[in-house]
Amino acid sequence: MSGVDFIVLDIDGGAMLAACLDSIERQSVAPQRIIVLDNGGRTADRGKQAAGERMLWLRSETNLGFAGGVNLAFQHVTAPFVALINNDVVLDEDWLETVLAAMSDAKVAGVQTVIRRDAMTIDGAGVDIADGTYRQTLDPARAWGISATAALYRVSALGKRVFATRFFAYYEDVELSARLHEQGWETRVLPVIKAAHRGSQSAPLLGDRALRLRTRNRYWVARMHRGVGRIGALLMEDAKLLLQGRSSIRGIIEGLCGRMQDDE
Repeated sequence: MSGVDFIVLDIDGGAMLAACLDSIERQSVAPQRIIVLDNGGRTADRGKQAAGERMLWLRSETNLGFAGGVNLAFQHVTAPFVALINNDVVLDEDWLETVLAAMSDAKVAGVQTVIRRDAMTIDGAGVDIADGTYRQTLDPARAWGISATAALYRVSALGKRVFATRFFAYYEDVELSARLHEQGWETRVLPVIKAAHRGSQSAPLLGDRALRLRTRNRYWVARMHRGVGRIGALLMEDAKLLLQGRSSIRGIIEGLCGRMQDDE
């Protein structure tokens, strides 16, 4: 057994969730346990899935966001490593074997592989902050941090919770990478493609709130972690995005002036 617990958050994923879980169960190295949190869904997907020996199903009656949902599921993790996998991701059979090997380096707290969108398109290869903003890079050599779309983390590096709950959704994984780096840990993107991501399948569930959160949380990361993002660069980016309807004035104001309450 691998010593890895998997966490998968789901909201009415249906066949998409089934494909994700099937890819986890088919790993060449068996997971210790698969923890699935039904995060306020309406269709009771958990009742439609076969409960294997290693499967733990949890439910929140309300949507806790990606950050809060992962943190709730993390309370049930007992393995030394935890894999966070979006419900719209399908893993190659050797994904876990590949990322787990990278954890043999005791300095590494988090690792991902390159993720594809389809056979011809790369979805992401980590987070690049070189220009003062936060971007999914297509080149693992440029990666500063890792994306929680499909990533493995060392539990001892995380403490009592994975994400800052106040983020709710978006850029919580960027904040985590910054926190890990400040504590002396490394994150790593492996230059191999071992997962496929359909891409933001749950975003429509948040409606207009998604745009506000995406805008706000970028500024929160910059305010929380000196040198990780630059307020001026983010404002310049948002000036362009506002003209395209891809940014939120309310999100900018909350990001710059809003109180960032401490997590419990």
